[in-house]
Amino acid sequence: MVVKYTQKILRNKILQNNTEFQCTVLEVKKIPGVGTTVDVVLVNGEIHVGDTIVLAGFNGPIVTKIRALLTPQPMKEIRVKGDYVHHDVLYGAMGIKISAPDLDNALAGGELYRAENADQIDELCDEISENMFNFAEKYVNPSEEGVCVQASTLGSLEALLEFLKSSKIPVCNVNIGSIYKKDVMKALKAITGEKTHKEFATILAFDVKIDPDAREYADENGIKIFEADIIYHLFDQFTDYVKECEEERKEDEGVQAVFPC
Repeated sequence: MVVKYTQKILRNKILQNNTEFQCTVLEVKKIPGVGTTVDVVLVNGEIHVGDTIVLAGFNGPIVTKIRALLTPQPMKEIRVKGDYVHHDVLYGAMGIKISAPDLDNALAGGELYRAENADQIDELCDEISENMFNFAEKYVNPSEEGVCVQASTLGSLEALLEFLKSSKIPVCNVNIGSIYKKDVMKALKAITGEKTHKEFATILAFDVKIDPDAREYADENGIKIFEADIIYHLFDQFTDYVKECEEERKEDEGVQAVFPC
């Protein structure tokens, strides 16, 4: 009884110190029998079943209500498949799997917010939209030719884009998550045009899986996919390919050139 009472006092003190809610999305997963879930780290504060949460998605902010709070069985990791323990409320800091509707397009690597009322929902949606707009405006120029970039999380995507920017490699399209046929179609659409250089008909895949159908479709349409788990390896692959394309252009232009003597 004394131990339980002491633990309750300590937990109350922690909650008083961690009044600011802070939660980060680590991964988006589909679980059989549960649906699409997000694995998060709750750093500060508390979270309840039924809370309204706001997080970034591929098509803009996602507003949804928590359907279930799940944690793995004792002595198991959250990534290991198995039965989960259901909770009504959880406190930071800990890893949690959240089940909720409309999480299919959620972005890994971003912040997850808890909204108390309709005004907060609007404010959080505006903040997420503004951050995503600033992010895209800083690194991506869809109106010019450039490579397409795909990464596993928002953080890894930003790291790669920062490196490409410093290396003066233009980017015309970005995405997060595994590469599917629709992503190759976007890349194909981005490079259509007579003035587009061959080296920009590429997708730089950083730490992501590639669907077999997407790879086959890319090969059929001349889209090159470079994949690596390290930024520098990805950069080396692309720069070597750029040199090959430049040599090809020199040979073609050399045949067409007419010299006076």
